[in-house]
Amino acid sequence: MFCVRVGCRVKKWLVRLYGSFAYKIRYLVRDPRKQVPEDANMLRVSSVCFEALASRLAMPPAFVFALSRHYLPSGRGSRKLHLNGSTVFDFWYFLPIRVQLEPPVAVPFFPAQSTDNPSAMNPFHKLLLPDVKLEIRRSCIAIFPRINLDSKHVTFVAFDFMHGRWPKVALQPKTRIHETLNHRHKENASPDFGSSLQLVYLSSATRWWTNALNSVNEQLIAYELKLQTELDGQQTTPEAALSNINRDLHSVAAHLHRYISELKSFQAIVLDLSTHYSEAIYDNGVDDREATTIEQAARGFSQLLSQLDALYDFATELEKKIQNSLALLFNRIQINSDRLLVANGQAMQAILAAMQEDANLGRNIAKASHALAQDMKKDSIAMKTVRFHLHPRRISPLPADSDKIAIVTMFFLPGATFAVRN
Repeated sequence: MFCVRVGCRVKKWLVRLYGSFAYKIRYLVRDPRKQVPEDANMLRVSSVCFEALASRLAMPPAFVFALSRHYLPSGRGSRKLHLNGSTVFDFWYFLPIRVQLEPPVAVPFFPAQSTDNPSAMNPFHKLLLPDVKLEIRRSCIAIFPRINLDSKHVTFVAFDFMHGRWPKVALQPKTRIHETLNHRHKENASPDFGSSLQLVYLSSATRWWTNALNSVNEQLIAYELKLQTELDGQQTTPEAALSNINRDLHSVAAHLHRYISELKSFQAIVLDLSTHYSEAIYDNGVDDREATTIEQAARGFSQLLSQLDALYDFATELEKKIQNSLALLFNRIQINSDRLLVANGQAMQAILAAMQEDANLGRNIAKASHALAQDMKKDSIAMKTVRFHLHPRRISPLPADSDKIAIVTMFFLPGATFAVRN
């Protein structure tokens, strides 16, 4: 079974075939607690229907192949060919979009650097903004308009790959397209060769980009305020807090690099539409009313291009702001290191002072021990009151008070000890 694999929940299929209008929507989830079908990652169209559509429109193989790999970067294309006896002009592109959304209430909000969000550095995944309490999601819209230059009929096919849990955003182009077609019908406007339909999608995407970049800007301001508060503080910031901010900033930087690339692609799409699209129509000849309509469309494309230039400059400014925030972060890390160095020096000085005090105490103890030893030596000398001088043939006479000594000695010496007197 042939199918176009997509990693999203919403399947929108807008087709305007030779005056007919169809807008098919499947599996838009308005209740965040509702379960999404397991096969909702398939395009809600049967293989027979899709093959019939591709065959009827003679879709370019490059466009069909890109549909199956919509999650990867893809280019744009155009062609002019003869089909069924008529000259037709095809133009196809994949419109990159970034949408800001509130995270589901049932899901705990983790900061971008959390281990529960290991893909935070991948710009093809969502970007969490913890302080703004929003998340930036990526998607794209594949658009294939065909203009029959002979009959002035327009065929417009759009495959919207937005998530099914974004009903408010996903339904916005449908509402605007209905309003545009009703307004043109009331005004009896001349054919615009599908430019109004493209302007609806392009202007909606521009609005989504503006909101997303503004949310990123608010998050960066929150990071700057945190860092300024830490810089003004007198205490040392915990290393874990600085590591978290560092990861957050690098995550935002990785996403912004991709945002700038997608904005460049967006600019190139609008630039091609404002030039080649009009040239292909003018080459086949138009009347005055049609020329006026084409000029109005060209002004619309020019206005969108101006808005995209402003968005590109804004994204570049955000990149520089990240560099400023990283500089503040590194400054704070340096202050932490300096404070830790000073604290370690003070602690070492206190340790040296304590060691010096211990040395002085040990020296005093040594002096006291020496004095005690001297006193003990003196006491030992004082206790030596008599010496026996032994001679081979005689015993030296005892002093006059030897009887007293003998009496005292009897208490200290064994009973076998005697004092002899002549």
